[in-house]
Amino acid sequence: MASVPLSDAQVRELREKYAAGARQVQLADEYGVRQNTVSSLVTGRSRLEAGGPILPGKSRKVTSEEVVAIREAVAAGTPRADISARYGISHQMVSNIASGRAFADVGGPLTSAAVTRARPLTVEQVERIRERLAAGEDRAAVAEAFGVSHWTIASVVRGATTGVVETSGEDDDVVQMRRLHSEGVSQTEIARRFGTSQQRVSLIVRGSSHAAHGGPIAEPHRRRLGDDEVRGIREAYAAGAPLAELAEQHDVAAALLRLVVTGRTYADRPGPIAPADRHD
Repeated sequence: MASVPLSDAQVRELREKYAAGARQVQLADEYGVRQNTVSSLVTGRSRLEAGGPILPGKSRKVTSEEVVAIREAVAAGTPRADISARYGISHQMVSNIASGRAFADVGGPLTSAAVTRARPLTVEQVERIRERLAAGEDRAAVAEAFGVSHWTIASVVRGATTGVVETSGEDDDVVQMRRLHSEGVSQTEIARRFGTSQQRVSLIVRGSSHAAHGGPIAEPHRRRLGDDEVRGIREAYAAGAPLAELAEQHDVAAALLRLVVTGRTYADRPGPIAPADRHD
C-alpha cells in the first residue's frame, strides 16, 4: 500500500486518536498509511515538529547535540514531560540523560541522581494518581506532577505499585525496605513501591548502604542464571526489549543484565551478544 502524505493537522489528529486508545493498525487503515508509519508518528521518530501528544515507545536515537540541550533544559528547570514530548523520547530516558546514566561520555550539566530520585509514593498519592488518570489526564502530565517516571505510573495502573504507609521516627524508608525483603517481597517490587532503582534496593537490604539504619539485613547471595535464561535474555534484548523490562521479568538488577547481554559475564553461554555501546 502506497503511503499518503499527511498534513501537520492530520498528524496531530492521528496522535490524539492514538493517545485516546486507537490501535495503530486502525489508524493506518483510516489514514491510508502503513502501520510502521503510524508507529513512527506516534512515538515522535518522524514529524516531531507537527505537534500532538507523543507517547513513549522505543526511544529514537538521540544526537550528542540533543543530549547537551536536554541536560541544559533539565538544569534550567524545564518540566521533563515537556522535554520528553519535544524530543520524542521517554520520560525515563530524559532522567537517564540528565543524570549521566545514559550518554556518560557526552557533555552538558549533569543533575545528581540523588537529587532527582523520586520519593516513594504513599497510598494516598497512588489513589490520587489513579483518580487523575481515570479522569482522562495524560500520563506524562501526571508523572511530572508527582515527580515520578512514566514507568512508575504504568506500575500504578497495573496495580504493582500500591504505595507505602507514611511513617516517622525509626520506621523510615530503609527499615521498611528491609522488612519487606525479609518477608519475601522481591527487590523489583520494593523498587516499584518506593520509586527507586532495584540496584539501590539491593545495596540497602544487604547493608552495603545506610548501614547505621535498622531493619533485618539480608544474607549476601547472587542468583545464578541458567543457559536457557541467559539465551532468552540475550535474544529478547537483541529484539529490542529494554533492560529495565527484562530486569523486571527476571528479578535481576539491570546492571547485571547489561553485563549478560554484552557478554562480559556468562561469556560461554548461548545467545546473541550485543554491542557494548548500545544505549536503551
